[in-house]
Amino acid sequence: MVKPDEIIRSNRKTLAISIDCNNRLIVRAPYRCGEERIFAFLREKEGWIARKRAENERAGIVLPPENLQGYEFLLLGKKHRICLTGERAVGYDAVARVVYLPEKDGRKRLVEWLKDNAARILSAVTATAAQTMGVRYKSVTISSARSKWGSCSFDNAIRYSFRLLYAPKEVVEYVAVHELAHTKHKDHSAAFWAEVAKYQPDWKEKRKWLKGHGALMQVF
Repeated sequence: MVKPDEIIRSNRKTLAISIDCNNRLIVRAPYRCGEERIFAFLREKEGWIARKRAENERAGIVLPPENLQGYEFLLLGKKHRICLTGERAVGYDAVARVVYLPEKDGRKRLVEWLKDNAARILSAVTATAAQTMGVRYKSVTISSARSKWGSCSFDNAIRYSFRLLYAPKEVVEYVAVHELAHTKHKDHSAAFWAEVAKYQPDWKEKRKWLKGHGALMQVF
């Protein structure tokens, strides 16, 4: 029998489950939902739970501990290591793939550093893709979204989660093309996917990578 690691009750009306980076099974349930109903729901979802846990294990994704010294995470698809220092600024060694992080407010400073780099890198990738595709967009902004890697508004403003920076460069480029294709097609119609395929013929593989690494949205 599948057992939840945590049950979170709220005013919600439906049951929902998720698997975090440490493969913990989280159940979100209405206040009046009994355990019998919860366990029946989990039995129905056993296949999904097993698949998600297997994906996490293959991806090797682990949530950061309280002490970040030595913690490894992905930047543009490559493993990087955190080294805590007594310095006041964040440092970066691209060759050794080490991020030197101040001990004080390290996690906060790291997120700020990631957002700054995401703004720079994703803006450049978007500009290059837009030129290739012959499309225009309003702006590029960076968010802390945990549910979407990117989005395109009705007026063609592009928004990315800074966590997209964890993905390999080629996957980042796919997401940029995906969002820019929405400047022409506001849905996910056949015409939309045909537009994406013009510039990303292997988009299905890159989309598969994003789905298989969804747990990265929980890192920092």
